[in-house]
Amino acid sequence: MILMFRGGKTAPKFCLLSQDYKKDGDQYICSHCDKSYRKICSLRFHVKSKHYKIPQFLCELCEKGFMNLAPLTVHKLEAHNVDERFKCNACNGTFNTEIQLQKHINNFHMLGRKYRCKFCEYESFSLQGMYKHKYKHKTVKDYHCRFCRKSFLRKATLNLHERIHTGDRRKVCKECGQAFVQKASLNYHMTKHHPEVNF
Repeated sequence: MILMFRGGKTAPKFCLLSQDYKKDGDQYICSHCDKSYRKICSLRFHVKSKHYKIPQFLCELCEKGFMNLAPLTVHKLEAHNVDERFKCNACNGTFNTEIQLQKHINNFHMLGRKYRCKFCEYESFSLQGMYKHKYKHKTVKDYHCRFCRKSFLRKATLNLHERIHTGDRRKVCKECGQAFVQKASLNYHMTKHHPEVNF
């Protein structure tokens, strides 16, 4: 498979290395940040764009690379005076990607498909919003810690918790070198011990 960049530029397929991920049941877990995915292609895109910073889109006019489509659209407008933005017919708003325009139409003008929660009265024009909402109804903690008796609603929360037991402290204070499991703990440390530093 060849990746096709916008503008016709091509690049070889990105391949995951064995140290980039681990498999746990039906989940592919990123070794860099513990995010989990059901599909290997989703993990591949995540690792490529978040950890290796390989651009997904190239400007066909100057070959500058971009991780997302929106910054490419802005770049073309500012650097080359080429306007490829998408316009809303209802309010003349402009958007950098077709997906942004569709989200605007669905949420702002409420013209898209409505997703209804089967447990309550909640409605959303966004499927992503509905997925987030559904967690409010989840009560069974399916993910169990291997080291203690704690259980969690989400796999990502379990992965983060298990770092406490394994001593995997990836969040390091740049001021004093102290390491933490969670970003929230690092933020608290910065506020308490290095209040003069903007982070």
